[in-house]
Amino acid sequence: MVDLYIARHGQTEENVARIFQGHLPGHLTEEGKRQAVELGRRLAGIELDAVLSSDLQRVVDTVRLAMAFRNLPWEKTPLLREIDWGSWTGLPLDSVDRSRIPADAESKEMLYERAGKCIGYIRRHYQGKRLLVVAHGLINRSLRAQIEGIPADRLTSIPHMDNCEVVHMTLV
Repeated sequence: MVDLYIARHGQTEENVARIFQGHLPGHLTEEGKRQAVELGRRLAGIELDAVLSSDLQRVVDTVRLAMAFRNLPWEKTPLLREIDWGSWTGLPLDSVDRSRIPADAESKEMLYERAGKCIGYIRRHYQGKRLLVVAHGLINRSLRAQIEGIPADRLTSIPHMDNCEVVHMTLV
């Protein structure tokens, strides 16, 4: 069993500009920095054993601010990166036909499969631990679906996470 606290990164300039961030590093806004500090306050009373996070800068910055006063083992992994939008990366959300995902983008099924690999990794390396996982909206949705046994074609049944929102789950 793994006690998971799954969180999303703080607000970024790219969130505000409504662009496809994908694997871009992302830049926290002042509000995003405040959200990250508040995330740390909300987690202060929770005993954690480790942090596992995306290696993208917006998540790294969120973890640094949220966990500033805690000395926890911290592992960064590309398994927790946001969906790769391919040639859409950096484009405004409303500038593309979203019904036609580009051929060079990661599909939601591929993201779901990557989330499954991450869950397997967590089971192997964090058994019996309380783990903070900090990542991105769509990968978090896929992680939650994997844990709840919801198939990839029903991902939209998992609610969208706000910036620095935390969801507590148990992985058996």
